Amino acid sequence: MTIKFTLLMCIYEKENPDYLRQCLESIDKQTHLPDEIVIVKDGPLTDELENILANHQFPPKQQHPINVNIIALPENVTLGPARAAGVEVANHEWIAIMDCDDICRPDRFEKQLRMIKDNPELGLIGGQIAEFIDDPGCTEATRAVPTDYTAILRFVKIRSPFNHMTVMFRREAVRSAGNYHLFPWFEDYDLWTRMISNGTICANHPDVLVDARVGNDTYSRRRGLKYIRSEWKMQKQLKALGFINFVGFARNVMLRIPVRLLPGKCLQHAYRKFTRT
Repeated sequence: MTIKFTLLMCIYEKENPDYLRQCLESIDKQTHLPDEIVIVKDGPLTDELENILANHQFPPKQQHPINVNIIALPENVTLGPARAAGVEVANHEWIAIMDCDDICRPDRFEKQLRMIKDNPELGLIGGQIAEFIDDPGCTEATRAVPTDYTAILRFVKIRSPFNHMTVMFRREAVRSAGNYHLFPWFEDYDLWTRMISNGTICANHPDVLVDARVGNDTYSRRRGLKYIRSEWKMQKQLKALGFINFVGFARNVMLRIPVRLLPGKCLQHAYRKFTRT
């Protein structure tokens, strides 16, 4: 069984051109290349970013070029709506997500496709990530997520059970769950809960599939009143979908919301200590 898939990426004007170049090069090195690449330009880009996209040549797949489809949105709509637009134009049953400042391990897609072939009931699959600052060979921390469906159902009650930059999903499973929504900071968690509630079977590969770039503000910017409002909305959704009851809602709110008022450095330390290894 041959599984064709689309790789979906979103780019906006504040992306670092060097990081984008390194990301694209990591795609070139894949042992199994995508059949299609959809790049959503989330609003106008800088000239340097445009030049990188215009001049990058992806290697041919099985003696024919990869179809590259670039979608230009007239204004910045943020990640949720931008990814939703990419899902709608993708041509293949499976879609892989990639953030444009991260680096895929060379066998990422090969490992995920093998797992999909061995488990045809799957509709959503992710994997582990290793976080780095400057050198992808120097891991700062890892974010481990559960691998089997039962463990994912337990994990989703407390935190997002997938590393977003590693996921592959069936296009129709996403569309039937309502696609990505506008939900700042929680676009992925929101979608996973709706997909699982809709009956999508999911899993995570046990291996690290992506080296994820982090900066000094990666954790510390997840704070403040706007983030708290989105956090509150996410907890209400978990309760509405039946993942948690009132006791679980109260527990999550008491554990998660107060830390959003901590100073940036303290919040970063809390993330590293309790959610990373």
